[in-house]
Amino acid sequence: MKALLFSNQRRKDEPAPEHLPGLSHLQLTDVPVPDLPDENWAVIKSKIAGICGSDLGFLQGKPMPAAEPYFKLPIIPGHELFGEVAVLGKKVRGLQVGQRVSIDPTLGCRERGFKTLCPQCRSGNPGICEHLAEGRLSPGLLIGICRDTGGGWGEFFVAPSHRLFPVPDKISDDEASLLEPFSVCLRAVLNNPPQKKELVVVIGAGTIGLMNIAALKAVEPTCRIACVAKYPAQVELAHTLGAEHIIDSQNDDVMGRVGELAQTKVYKLSSGGAVLAGGVRLVYDTVTNTTTLNQSLRMARGKGSVVILGLAALPKEVDWTPIWMKEISVVGSLIYGVEMFKGKRADTFVRAIDFLARRRADLTPVRPRKYSLDHYREALLEAASKKTSGAVKVSFAF
Repeated sequence: MKALLFSNQRRKDEPAPEHLPGLSHLQLTDVPVPDLPDENWAVIKSKIAGICGSDLGFLQGKPMPAAEPYFKLPIIPGHELFGEVAVLGKKVRGLQVGQRVSIDPTLGCRERGFKTLCPQCRSGNPGICEHLAEGRLSPGLLIGICRDTGGGWGEFFVAPSHRLFPVPDKISDDEASLLEPFSVCLRAVLNNPPQKKELVVVIGAGTIGLMNIAALKAVEPTCRIACVAKYPAQVELAHTLGAEHIIDSQNDDVMGRVGELAQTKVYKLSSGGAVLAGGVRLVYDTVTNTTTLNQSLRMARGKGSVVILGLAALPKEVDWTPIWMKEISVVGSLIYGVEMFKGKRADTFVRAIDFLARRRADLTPVRPRKYSLDHYREALLEAASKKTSGAVKVSFAF
């Protein structure tokens, strides 16, 4: 099968720009279809595979020291998965060859062959499993970050049958390809939900920022969303998906606008920026660089929460003062699991598919720009150059 292989070896015949050095470590090549780890797994034919911010992160060489034990090369990237069943293991029931499925790519205890689950997997949090570098699979948090499973940037990959979720006909292929990032944000919102008519802030309007807006409106339609967006295409989509207030991060006074919306005093700082006397109870930071982390912490009110969905790693010069001065909680949110909503406990993907099928959430305005694997350079350069490309979501299509 054809696949994009990411390795430690730098290809001298593959030039790469400074902002995306990992391009020279990618190779379009022929590799075998991965073997099924056991008879409860299936081979999936990839239909659409998104390019995620975390994929760009490792192609940019972004340092994430604590993730080192869970990232062993070579891999076939791609964890934003959507495809159809190609081959079923002998013990798989309830699925058919050719069926469209969304894939939860988590590789926790159960997938790694442990009969006794770790405390996190037992609690419905397999994304933060304690055995991500152990068991019958190579280290890796997800399909697409594990060398044994393949990933969405290849024609085929393998997945456990209990992580496959049939997609109803009323959900289009393009929308189904967004179920993974939507589920990431849905978990963050379900675990940190807004109240009725509450003002919340979403910083960033890339794919995760937009999915976060959709998730907020699905969980609490009456909440009021202020979105800090950077590019014109993002502004339009943020408004379409439900953000009532759009703040232009390049031209507006972000802290001043949030202070105005939150009806609280804004104090200018001699070192630059500002801090709010009050602020908002919930800030979802989908960017998590030095600028946005400082804004998030300084606009959260006392006892508020900053929910981190971006690829936070080693940001410099972050002012952590508000954490203790306002007793703010900084909450990480990684992927998906099992959550409560209206008294019912369900898998994130099950609930996400239900929300889309019932049109409680509508992701159709976000249309991926699709490329074949043969044009991977153009795809990745476009995904990494939102300022000039105007792209919001770039994906590989098969």
